[in-house]
Amino acid sequence: MNITKSLLSLVLASALFTGCKDTAKEPSVAENTTASAKSSAPVGKVETASFNIEGMTCAMGCAKTIESKLSHMDGIQKASVDFDKKSATVEYDSAKQSPEKITEAVEAVAGGDTYKVTNMKSSQDHAMLIKEKEKKKKKAKTEEKKGEEKKDCGTETKSGGCCAGKKPASCHST
Repeated sequence: MNITKSLLSLVLASALFTGCKDTAKEPSVAENTTASAKSSAPVGKVETASFNIEGMTCAMGCAKTIESKLSHMDGIQKASVDFDKKSATVEYDSAKQSPEKITEAVEAVAGGDTYKVTNMKSSQDHAMLIKEKEKKKKKAKTEEKKGEEKKDCGTETKSGGCCAGKKPASCHST
């Protein structure tokens, strides 16, 4: 009887060792390329958006839900929501996301009636503001030059006679 028990336990043990191989399969090449494409460097420029969220009533139910929703969006690198300050900061790939899409996503959480995004500021807006300021400066310089030309044209001739009060003929008519 003792031999039978020993033999049976030896067979059982060998069946367990050979039958319980590590069956976790390696990810296929297609899965690897998809995963690496998602974690690789972003195609567009990484921008940062910060904004206030009105309507949050708790840290776990509201703030964490919004943070989770933002974190799972395509192109979002990092999202953090601060319940105490009622604000959020999101790092995103500008080729895949925009401040408008982020605002829509936050306001859509919980049916779309609960949360309201205000005071949206993004590094993309800052870059656009700088470009707009440069355009305004350039336009102001151009208009200043035109104004100087018109001043030069507005001088009256100092010769006497019938044409004393008229502008020179070469002056601009505009």
